[in-house]
Formats: sequence, structure tokens, C-alpha cells
Amino acid sequence: MIVKKADSYIISTIFNNEVVTLVDSEGWSIWMKQVRDLSNNTIHAFLKSMERFWEWSLYNPIGLQEPFASYQARYRNQLRSGFEITVREESEWDADGIEVTVLQSAPLGKSTINKEIAGINSYFYFTEESELIEDHRFINHLQERHKAARSFLAGVQIRKSPLALEASGSKVKYLPPYKVPKNRQRIKYFPMELFDELLEISKPREKLLYILCGACAARIGQALNLTLYDIDYENREVWLIDPKSDDIDIYNNKRRVWLKEEYDIDMMLDNEHNTPDLQFKYPIPLKHEPLYWLSDKYRDMFFETIESYMKSKTYVSEFARYPRHPFFFTTSTGKRVHSRDALSRLKSALKKLYQKHQESVDKKLLDLGFHSLRHMFGHARAELYAQSGNDAIPYITMNEMGHSNFESTLVYFNMSKETIRDLISSYLERCEE
Repeated sequence: MIVKKADSYIISTIFNNEVVTLVDSEGWSIWMKQVRDLSNNTIHAFLKSMERFWEWSLYNPIGLQEPFASYQARYRNQLRSGFEITVREESEWDADGIEVTVLQSAPLGKSTINKEIAGINSYFYFTEESELIEDHRFINHLQERHKAARSFLAGVQIRKSPLALEASGSKVKYLPPYKVPKNRQRIKYFPMELFDELLEISKPREKLLYILCGACAARIGQALNLTLYDIDYENREVWLIDPKSDDIDIYNNKRRVWLKEEYDIDMMLDNEHNTPDLQFKYPIPLKHEPLYWLSDKYRDMFFETIESYMKSKTYVSEFARYPRHPFFFTTSTGKRVHSRDALSRLKSALKKLYQKHQESVDKKLLDLGFHSLRHMFGHARAELYAQSGNDAIPYITMNEMGHSNFESTLVYFNMSKETIRDLISSYLERCEE
């Protein structure tokens, strides 16, 4: 199980009727947060991955001279096929005891397994960085009493282990991820022909969110971090700034410092403002500048809707909020809107659209979420490229959507490999000029 402490986590389980703890799991959770600056959502996913691998290892001893990458590959193969681990426990009613399932996993796909392996490797990178592999604390002493054959962790110091750093100081070789080709046909984008109707049937607050995600390519976590002071009414511009960053706002304030000094909000520690669904993650646009718009029509619509939102019952002025905060989207009590609440309202709107257009619209419309609006933006830019043939559009789209990898942008353009290679070559040539 994963046990939450004040600002950290511990991984523990019951093995042979005793509680055992994964050594330095607490230090690892702190390292992920403070050193790696991972989101709470990613940290929890990594903890779950390592918990599952560790528990599996207790019942699957590492083979003599078995390289760690091979051991991981054995685990990965079981994740692909699915597994169930059962133990026989004594029973006063049955002399032979009863079988109890202690761990099971349904078959997983390659992409999911890659995420599992990434979480596991993170733990071992931490042990390397902290030089715990040569440390006696790395051995769980309870496992030592079980003669250490029960898991890879226990055998680290009993013999020369693949987990130990080589004398030359070379890195331990971990299992590489599966190569999973991107399927450009599986992108689920919101139908552009229904976007205006979605905006029409939505209340002002939701309408503004849909415009930010659909007409500006914002992720929902980014849109929900908009503050009252990121809207430039004079120049009709909107900025989205990572609240954990030192990026400068339009008033020349560093965002993280400003939140602490003006509102006493510590974005690294404040649970109310640091939930998984409010994570900003990446800059948008890629360069530090205001958002781009799908067209001026939606820019005008956004600024026209702001007044209606601020007069609505769901909006609470800054100084009427307790505790006070500057974030733009609020509930009727002044608290921040979370993505799960916004998604619930989007789903209700999608049902209305589907009921009205079910004869002409695929039922998969009901499965769409906020990211489909962002995908719609990318698809619309690809349509523009198809009509104009202007090779600058993919590069502009890359910046608009905040992609650090050009191939992430090209996914929307559904191009042949030859076209992609030509565009990348052209892009590199321009960079060298």
C-alpha cells in the first residue's frame, strides 16, 4: 500500500505476516517532488508502478547472475500477458489451507507498460543518485532474515549485483521502453462544425473555458490557471503562465514569487492550488507570449463573454474570496474550478449536442473530453495548411500549441514520412540561416 505522510509517501506491504517497507521509498517521493519537480499525478503513478513491481519481486526471486534488465523484461512479459500471484494460508477449517490472491494484473498494452517501467526506473535512478546501492540501508533487514532469496532488493550486497555500479562508474543498464508507433488516425478531435453550437448552449464560464481550449489550444489545466491579471483588455491579449515558474507577467512580476508575496500561496506546497488536475506542465505558446487565436472571431467572442461571466452567480470578486486568490475561474463560493467539475459540464453539453444531431453525429462524441478541443485546434491548422500549402503553418502551429517536439505537431497534419522528412530538413535549414 502507499501511505501518505505530511509531504511524502511510504510504500509498504504485508509479507509472511509481517509489515515490510520499501527502503527509501519516502526519500524517493521527496526527491521526485523537490528535485525532479514532477506533478502529484505523476508521482502517484510512479509510486503505484514501483509498488506493484516490488510486491511482484517478493514472490519472484532474481535468478543467479540474471542481469537486472533481463529481470525487468521477465516482469514486463508478465504485464503483457497478465498475472496472478496466490499464496496458501493456514486455515483452522481446512488442513491444506486456503489460497489467497496477493497480487494480480490484467494484460496491459505496450504504452501502459512503458509508463510502468518509467516509474520503476525512476526509483533506481534515485538510488544511484543518492548512492544507496552501496549502502547497508538498501537491504531490507526483514528480507535478510528470509535469506534474501525472495527479491532482487535483498540480494544487492550478498553478491556482486547488476544493481551495483560498476567499478568504472558506468550507469546501470535498465530496460528500454517498447517502441510504440504513433497512430495518426486515432486522434480524437472535437468536430469543428459543432464548436460554435457548443459555445452557444454553454454558460459564460464554460464558454470561456471552451474558447481557451478550442480556439487557443490550451490544455484544461493551463486554462484553469488563468488569473485576473493575465487579461490585457487594452491590447485584447490573454496570457497563460505556469504558477510554479519564474515567468514574468504583463506587470513585470515573477509568477511564483508574486503569488507568494501577494496572496501567501506557495504553489509547491499549497494543496488547494496544487492538485493533479490543476497542473500547468508545459508553456503555451512555446515562446513567452500571449495566446494565439483560431480566428479573430473567437478573440472577440472571448472578450464579449467576460462581462457576462463577471455578472453571473458563479463569479466571485477577488476580495470576496476566502482565502483570497487571483485565479479567474471560480465557483459560486469563490473556490477554484477544478477540471473534473468542468468536464462534468462539458459532458452534459455533449449529450445535448448528440441528442440534437444523433442522426448525423458519431456516438463517440460522448466520449470526448477537453483535450479533444485542443486537438480540434491542431486539426483546423492542418486544414488551413491543406488549403494554402504554406509550409510555415506547421512551424507556427508548433509554437501556438506549445510543442517542444516538432513531430508532435506533425501528428495533426497526417503527412507521409517523405513529407515529414522534407519539412524537418527545411526547418533545420532555416534554423541554420
